[in-house]
Amino acid sequence: MADAVDTYALSGIEGMREPDRGLFEIAAKRCGVNLEAGGWMIGDNPLADIAGGRGAGLHTIWINRGTWPDQEHDADYVVTDVLQAMEILHDET
Repeated sequence: MADAVDTYALSGIEGMREPDRGLFEIAAKRCGVNLEAGGWMIGDNPLADIAGGRGAGLHTIWINRGTWPDQEHDADYVVTDVLQAMEILHDET
């Protein structure tokens, strides 16, 4: 999976947490783009990852591991593991 990732931003290092748009802006800048160019957020937390990604204008993939069974979300895709998420990225990009 590391070959498919250009860069990352870790909330603990950056001093902010999802769904703070600033964290997504940092990640986009490190990729050499701005958020208006689009992108993807893959995560397992529908509140921080998916809502944050949507708020930043990104496409989203929620990895639903059953931790949030009744949580409403607006993810573009819902999968159960990272491999499924990678397949979607391959097909969509």
